[in-house]
Amino acid sequence: MKRKPIATSISTAIFCLFLTGCQEVKSPEPVLPIPEEKQVNWQKMETYAFVHFGLNTFNDREWGYGDSDPKTFNPARLDCEQWVQTFVNSGMKGVILTAKHHDGFCLWPTQLTEYCIRNTPYKDGKGDIVRELSDACKKYGIKFAVYLSPWDRHQANYGTPEYVDYFYKQLHELLTNYGDVFEIWFDGANGGDGWYGGAKDARTIDRKTYYDYPRAYKMIDELQPQAVIFSDGGPGCRWVGNESGFAGATNWSFLRAGEVYPGYPKYRELQYGHADGNQWVAAECDVSIRPGWFY
Repeated sequence: MKRKPIATSISTAIFCLFLTGCQEVKSPEPVLPIPEEKQVNWQKMETYAFVHFGLNTFNDREWGYGDSDPKTFNPARLDCEQWVQTFVNSGMKGVILTAKHHDGFCLWPTQLTEYCIRNTPYKDGKGDIVRELSDACKKYGIKFAVYLSPWDRHQANYGTPEYVDYFYKQLHELLTNYGDVFEIWFDGANGGDGWYGGAKDARTIDRKTYYDYPRAYKMIDELQPQAVIFSDGGPGCRWVGNESGFAGATNWSFLRAGEVYPGYPKYRELQYGHADGNQWVAAECDVSIRPGWFY
């Protein structure tokens, strides 16, 4: 009887072992919470610019009261392309623009209020700084985002359900008329004194419920699904709890869902996050290069 060569037997044995080792191995289950893909993409940006520009620039105010005359807004040498080229040269990956701050003045020609760029000398009322900056971002290849203040110290109906509808119409305009945005910024400063409808007054709202933020999240998911939503508690990213440019030595990307909301009184916790949090909300660290925010 002829015996098999030894080499063939060894090869057969190795092949059998190889087949045995090819059994499917299941991936380990994720340790929750984990980030969404758009949160990962946002974090990869690392650094971007934040531009506060508006009526306050021309009236030497940090927080406008809502009573400044729109006719004082008249930038003679505004060049959004120069802004963006500066950001690109600085290594920035995008820019957020304060389309409307607490004073209620809108940098785009909205038809929802007269308190906007339409009623300024800038370009004889034909200007649109949201458009100019978003176009410049497209031209030079960086991302664009918008800040829309929920608080409005100018609108007479602030504090009523009618204002909430007005706010969502503003948000819809910004989400549908200027291309892709990478972030939507909602400020935690809400409610207080202002020049509501031309009268000095104070308004108090419930920051947790008044704006019906789930309505905003639904609108953003439908119109700008790639956008990360900023507020004190996210849900996309959160405030770092200070405006000095630093985070805690340990900075968890977790928050306890439902506990943090715009205007969160325990904001110092946001420097560190919650080690036992069940929602992924990484911190955004904002700091001004000037004494205040408005240029």
